[in-house]
Amino acid sequence: GKIYRVGALLARAGEGAVYFVEGNAAILLKIFDVPPTRHTVQKLELFARFASKPTYTALPLENVADIATGTVIGFVQPFFDRTVPLSRAFDSAGRKLLGFSEALTPRVKLVRLVAEAMARLHVANLVMGDVSDSNFLPMRNWLGRIVAVAVIDCNSLQLTIRTNSGNEIFASGVATEAYTAPEVQPTDWSKSPRTVFSDSFGFAVLAWMLLFNGSHPFAVASPRNVDVPPLGERIQLRQFPYSPASPLPAGWSAPPLDPSLGILPNDLREMFFRAFSTLDPRDRPMAKEWVRAFRQWEADPKHQSQTRTLGPWRGPIASRVANLLSDLKSRAGLAIVFVGLVLMATLLPRLNLPANTADEPESIRPALLQDRSRLGPSQPKPRRPRFVDRELFPETFWNPSSR
Repeated sequence: GKIYRVGALLARAGEGAVYFVEGNAAILLKIFDVPPTRHTVQKLELFARFASKPTYTALPLENVADIATGTVIGFVQPFFDRTVPLSRAFDSAGRKLLGFSEALTPRVKLVRLVAEAMARLHVANLVMGDVSDSNFLPMRNWLGRIVAVAVIDCNSLQLTIRTNSGNEIFASGVATEAYTAPEVQPTDWSKSPRTVFSDSFGFAVLAWMLLFNGSHPFAVASPRNVDVPPLGERIQLRQFPYSPASPLPAGWSAPPLDPSLGILPNDLREMFFRAFSTLDPRDRPMAKEWVRAFRQWEADPKHQSQTRTLGPWRGPIASRVANLLSDLKSRAGLAIVFVGLVLMATLLPRLNLPANTADEPESIRPALLQDRSRLGPSQPKPRRPRFVDRELFPETFWNPSSR
């Protein structure tokens, strides 16, 4: 019964395009390039009726059909304002556009927020399946600070429902090679089911790239005469070059990291090694473990001053300036609130005067403020002459005698 009019184009994905909706800035309209199958339409309907929708997740709200043909061509999803692309946090130039300092603290917080977004999906019995940096959008508040991470492109989430014949899985149908777990690499991505453990692998790759300036954990360095297989094959063989337990072929070496691997706490380093090198997917850390580990690292005061290596004398200066700007930015909201409270404490006593005050006796009030009606019948004031009559004053007034 509703009619949506397509507005301006927001973005184009692999399977369709996302548009604004005329007259409603709170929703977006995604239209597929090819009409979806019956199975896809059923999955979208299940998402629209999903009872426990996680916060900051752009799950489909309802299906939309073409007026002319009546066939389902897309769906409506919520729109999150004040968001930025996550891929900008991979390098210094992008972080500069976001207003991030080169200190490690903002990136640790961003990784923790991404882990919380994935944990919200798992709590709601949803599997992301297609983990990618394009599916996460950091959200800013009105002060410009990153406060949460939203999940978009949610029609590719994996949904499992219980039927009379057993569990029916609505698979993701797509995947991104750089973030796909080893057990999913050799399968048919359009049909292969995913698990929370494959999501954990994808998150570990994304967290690694955010911490180490976009460097992929399975990237290797080799001479020109040494053939290196594709990235998906290296992931499938678990050829993680930074783990001593992963033997590398002759001629391969681990590329240098910026910053170095030594910035990671021991527990987090062990979690990354488990996520990339374990043979059993169930041994990988879960999303809640990642959240807890990054929250502890974020609260550790030791890493507050860590920054990139900029030289013997520029490093400490850049660290101090970055920390100063970060502190000023983080305390701007507190300063505004404090000034508001001071103004309220100053102005409210003047505005909130008591309604019923005791009348002051007329005898103690100044003459100019006394109520003449209470002092008796008012007498007419004598007319003031225009000139001074000397006869009204005694002679001693005009000629005072000397004392």
